[in-house]
Amino acid sequence: MAPARRCSLLALALSLSLCSVFAAAAQQAADRVAGLPGQPPVGFAQYAGYVTVNETHGRALFYWFFEATSSPDKKPLVLWLNGGTSYAP
Repeated sequence: MAPARRCSLLALALSLSLCSVFAAAAQQAADRVAGLPGQPPVGFAQYAGYVTVNETHGRALFYWFFEATSSPDKKPLVLWLNGGTSYAP
């Protein structure tokens, strides 16, 4: 592969990566929960939103994420899902 083409492909890949990072940061900021009515000030970040699981049928899962306040690299990530109207245990 010619050096000029390799450089162009590298620049394209870098541009796409940066766009992805900026889009993720924008989505994270949009999902940030600043506070809830009646909630006292808290010392952790919290996020809420939807994760699309089937765009064709408009299906999404709601999530609420709380960041660990200490040693986040040692804390497990817990995913809790509740059933909806079609839930049958």
